[in-house]
Order: sequence, then C-alpha cells, then structure tokens
Amino acid sequence: MKRLIRIVVVLLLSIGTARAACTDPAAVASTRTAAEAKCPCETAASHKAYVHCVAQFAKAAATSGSLPKECKAEVLRCARKSTCGSKGFVTCCRTTATGSTKCSLKSVTAKCTAPRGGSACVGAVPSCCDSCSAGGCAGGTTTTTPPGGATTTTTLKARTHTVMVGQGGALTFSPANLTIAVGDTVRWVWGSGGHSVVSGTNGTANNTFCSPSDSGCDNPPLSNSGATYEHTFTQAGTFPYYCSVHFSLGMTGTIKVQ
Repeated sequence: MKRLIRIVVVLLLSIGTARAACTDPAAVASTRTAAEAKCPCETAASHKAYVHCVAQFAKAAATSGSLPKECKAEVLRCARKSTCGSKGFVTCCRTTATGSTKCSLKSVTAKCTAPRGGSACVGAVPSCCDSCSAGGCAGGTTTTTPPGGATTTTTLKARTHTVMVGQGGALTFSPANLTIAVGDTVRWVWGSGGHSVVSGTNGTANNTFCSPSDSGCDNPPLSNSGATYEHTFTQAGTFPYYCSVHFSLGMTGTIKVQ
C-alpha cells in the first residue's frame, strides 16, 4: 500500500512538472530583450545585482501577463548562466568527441580548454543560453584537442544576426543591444515602415553605416515594411545607431563587436 502511495505521489509530481514547463520561447526571448534595457549587462555592478534585477523584471512581466509564469525560471536561468557583472568571465562551449556540447562560465579565457578528442570555444555573447551552437560557438574561435595530438585553433564561420526595425509598430530596434563577433553581419528587417538605420548618436550621423545603401547618412530615405539592410562589422568596438526620425523617442540601438 505504501509503495502504491509513493507511485501515485511521483506521478502527480511528474504531471505538475510537465504542466510547469515553459512552452513559449518567443515570450522568453522578448522578455530577455526588454530586461536588457532595464538591467544592462555591460554596466552591472555585480553578477548578483544583475540576476536580482532580471528576476524582478521577469516577475513583473509574469504578473502583467506578457510572460507565462512557468517561463520565469527560464529567463532567470539565462541571467544566472551569464557573464553579466562578472568581470573577466567568459562563456565556454566544450564539445566532447561524441559531439555533445555544454556551456559553462570560466573566470578567464585560458580556462576554456577542449576535452580530449573534442573542442572548445569562447562565446561572443554573455549568456550560455545564446553562446553555444551544435558543436561550437555563436561567434569566436574554436580550440580542438585531438587524441594524442597537438591543440589547434580554428576561426569559426561568420554569422548573420537579425534585428527587427519597428516590429509591431513599436518605435524600437529588437534587440536594441546586440553583441557579435568581428566579421559578423547584422541584418535589419523592417517590421513597419517609416524608419531608418543610421550609425551615430543623438541624430548626428558618423557615416560608418546607414540604410539603405551607406550613402546620404545625414538625410537617409525611410524604408518600408519588409525592407532589409545589412552591414558587416570588420573591426571590434561599440557602434551606436538610431532611427533618423524617431531617435528622440528612444528608437536607438548599439552593436558591440568583440
């Protein structure tokens, strides 16, 4: 009888866990993007303070209904497994000889070493939720240690990142803050018309890039919904940009290249 009770309890617990699973990755992604504006990773005083800030934001989002309550834990997990507020830390993707990839945080780049017969790479973004792809990193370099062989380092293929412009009619870039690797390309996609992408700050173009053709940046034409514009970043640095007609309303963004 006691065994039967234990089995029933286990089944009930498993059902509760299944019901609590987050099934809305889009809500998680949008909440994390919005949290970045409230809890900037780059200026976090400490990792603990950053995680606390994100936790409060996720709680408010769940209360308002924009984030399913069962997804709060996923938003918080991504914050905890990030380098935000931890100076010098990096995300490390280690792939075993059998192809299994796991992400962890390392206090210095040198500690991100490949397992025997596998590979390792330092991610170009701060959270383990985004750093690792199948068998590698989302940007960066890969270190491989073959069985009994010398360690080799390979530069990973450049990636293309998408930023939505005015999605849903909002006067925003989404994500507004994006970290990429040198050689990566950013593709802006217009979710609504009447916007532009111009490098610079406070409405002053610096002529590094601008839509739709990198010319006439001081007075660029506005693009319609469905338009796209791409720029490849070949040097490290921080590149702020704005919409020429809505920057005063907060329609600005930043690309960090490392």
